[in-house]
Amino acid sequence: GSPCPQWPYCRKRCSYCNFNKYVVPAVDEVAVRACLVREARTLLRLSQVQSVTSVFFGGGTPSLASPRTIAAVLEAVAGAAHLPAGTEVTLEANPGSAGTPRLAGFRAAGINRLSIGVQSLDDAELRLLGREHTAAEARAAVEAARGLFPGRTSIDLLFGLPGQSRGAWARGLEAALGLCDDHVSLYQLTLEQGTALAAQVWGGALPTPPQDLLADMYQTARAMLVAAGFRHYEVSNFARK
Repeated sequence: GSPCPQWPYCRKRCSYCNFNKYVVPAVDEVAVRACLVREARTLLRLSQVQSVTSVFFGGGTPSLASPRTIAAVLEAVAGAAHLPAGTEVTLEANPGSAGTPRLAGFRAAGINRLSIGVQSLDDAELRLLGREHTAAEARAAVEAARGLFPGRTSIDLLFGLPGQSRGAWARGLEAALGLCDDHVSLYQLTLEQGTALAAQVWGGALPTPPQDLLADMYQTARAMLVAAGFRHYEVSNFARK
């Protein structure tokens, strides 16, 4: 079994995101922690999982949860099923909530792998996406993560942004390759009903990326990553060992 506890809160809503998330002035973390613990125990019991193969904390923005909450959920998982030593335990982190002390707290709580939502290393692109972090903050977060989770830090990147050229994407990926650890996930931006970015594109305020350009961007990225020693093991995922 692979439990995926979700921290459904964010500080702001990104312009492209249609995930189930809540932007609230304050979170009652004690109450949410109790719910997450109860949910983990209940789901493991109902699914009759004997042993856990991985744990993935998603969201929302799970790096906004305190290390104490993460530790409590992992304790609940270990109490409800066998959690072997060395099991991969991943936390999705946003650069805006991924300073070194916080990441060290997550490591002490039992996290042993990080997935960082970099998305872009260009400030104008980050503003278009409605991200709350800057390129400098993304770089700092990846460096902090690599120091604490060497060989176990992944970064997410988005391509196919309105107005993005193949050259701009290749330059951004080149910058990311100079920064990243041994895992990269690439996602083509999809325009989702009800998001601010989709409204801008469909309303004509921003250009629609042509399909052939998107295919070109993907092939360019694949070639660059393979040349940098990465293995393309899943549609969006590249790893280097």
